[in-house]
Amino acid sequence: MRIPAVFFACAVLLASLSIQAQTAPNAPASDKPCSEPPETAAAKEGILSDTQGVDFQPYLQRMRQITQSGWKPLMPKEVEAPVFKTGEVVICFKVLPSGRLMDGSMVLEGRSGDTALDRAAWGAIQTAVFPPLPAEFKGPYLEIRFCFMYNHDRMPTVSRKLPKPPNVLGPLGVTLGYGAKL
Repeated sequence: MRIPAVFFACAVLLASLSIQAQTAPNAPASDKPCSEPPETAAAKEGILSDTQGVDFQPYLQRMRQITQSGWKPLMPKEVEAPVFKTGEVVICFKVLPSGRLMDGSMVLEGRSGDTALDRAAWGAIQTAVFPPLPAEFKGPYLEIRFCFMYNHDRMPTVSRKLPKPPNVLGPLGVTLGYGAKL
């Protein structure tokens, strides 16, 4: 039986995306593209570069939706019951005017302590297809920091880095949260 070319191409694409999603750096790059290290994720997430007066709120909301939809399929099963893994991952990256990620710009700034959680967050950004930046923005790229939170409501209060609940979009901030239910 012969397999149609379309199915073969889809299988190759899925395998490629799966490999990309499983790849995360072992250590942050020495030439960090992010403007400054995060003191607290809540204060430092979102747009890091000059916005040139452009309102990026709708754009960030769309980026968040796109990233969120690609994140859940990459999460390890242990984020669900009965394990409910918790963690927080902070990733900084640059988006070109076309909406593509700048090559080599992704930096894993904050690790969760669990490679599987780090890889899922990394893969969600790496495989996302973002829309072009707003036309009125004339910069060479937009530098952004995303914070991914796994089962934030189940983390011990003393270990929570972010004071706000998951899935909150602050003023130019991007937090993606996932909370498993019983």
